[in-house]
Amino acid sequence: MSLLEITGLTWDPRGTRRRLTPDPLTLDPGQTAVVVAADAAEADAFTDLLLGLEMPLGGRILVGGEEITMRLPAEREIGLVPANAGLLPHLTVERNLALAARDDLAPSFVHGRIAYMARRLDIQGFLRSRPHELAHDERLSVALARALCRLLPVKVMVIEDRTGCGPCHAAVSGALGADPGLAVLVVTDDRTRVASLASPSHYWEIADAAQP
Repeated sequence: MSLLEITGLTWDPRGTRRRLTPDPLTLDPGQTAVVVAADAAEADAFTDLLLGLEMPLGGRILVGGEEITMRLPAEREIGLVPANAGLLPHLTVERNLALAARDDLAPSFVHGRIAYMARRLDIQGFLRSRPHELAHDERLSVALARALCRLLPVKVMVIEDRTGCGPCHAAVSGALGADPGLAVLVVTDDRTRVASLASPSHYWEIADAAQP
């Protein structure tokens, strides 16, 4: 059974019906796949579908054999590493992680979860730093730790790659190093930036879909 399966998915972000080709997209644990979009806006629209921020016109998204197409974002076992990490600049690394770890829970629980993920991603030395004090790859490691700090375990990690932002390769290798059972899906607006991340059989394109 594939860890991630996207079948017959169609959506209409800007008045043009879109789909993935080839269909379906399947991804096993420990594998990396790439979805190539025409531009950043199209890439963002597809990522929003995966995260549950937008609903598709049709099709299904399954994680671990369970359909999540209509689930709320917090109920999906999908994590996100945004392009350029997406950390809140005025907060320390520790506070960025605490937001994901639900700091409305017991402080001891949150602190323990942060410490565990910091060790797992080897970012213990950054916890008191602010994002602007870190190198690009270090920020990606923090963003990855933040995604893994969620209470609902992450099975699929979506990693954004965008023209104008630093490369995403450190996040991909970090994700598989932290949990070899993850499936990693890179969503990019430029195939040439991520050509080394997956085999040709694990590339998908966003294309026009037939109108109903």
